Amino acid sequence: MRRVLVCNIGNTNTHIANWVDDKIEKVVTLASSRLCPEKITLKKPDIIWTASTVPEIRDRWRRIVRDIWDMEVFSLSRNIDFGLELNYKGEIGQDRIANLAAGYLLSGSSFIVIDFGTATTIDVAVDARYRGGLIFAGLDLGLKALYRYTSLLPRVEFKKTDKIVGRSTDECILSGAYWGEVARIEGIVQKIREEFTQEIPLLTTGGMGEEISRALGARYDRWRTLRGIKYIADRSRG
Repeated sequence: MRRVLVCNIGNTNTHIANWVDDKIEKVVTLASSRLCPEKITLKKPDIIWTASTVPEIRDRWRRIVRDIWDMEVFSLSRNIDFGLELNYKGEIGQDRIANLAAGYLLSGSSFIVIDFGTATTIDVAVDARYRGGLIFAGLDLGLKALYRYTSLLPRVEFKKTDKIVGRSTDECILSGAYWGEVARIEGIVQKIREEFTQEIPLLTTGGMGEEISRALGARYDRWRTLRGIKYIADRSRG
């Protein structure tokens, strides 16, 4: 039995999962700003792999791991071979590398993977080569910006709306967020498929993505990024 702990540190939340062989035993979700040893209630693993988009919290996580288990943390890198040719200018986020690895594990050489988080990221692989992607403000970040930078618009929590035309300010904001995102993603995916002249499979993840994914008919998996980290950990065990 091999116990692998994988950690995905995002701007808003951190997800930590203990894998026993090929099954997730437990997932702990914490606010990234409140990551501390007292909240880590997982069994000691054999190895630890992490993807992080927040360097200061990544460093805190490494200290926590040393304090609890006296272990070191392996971090994702673009230099790790997980099946795709990764040609990208400059740095690429470790969460995006994990999503690409998970996409390759599930769909093989060609896919589009979208992560609906604090930022929405779209990454494209065609014929076992990473072709690039898009990044824009996530759903909740957009709603927060409307509230912060306007005088009268209220703060609303994102949810699906059935009607496009809202009949109150709250309904109008939610309709703009939900249907605006559905239309934006549909348009982008169509353009990507036209650019590469393929009906590329669409995979999604991220805490804000489940409702949007249903409307898109995409294959949603809340833990897709964790699965990508685990896949890289397995490929790199030597």
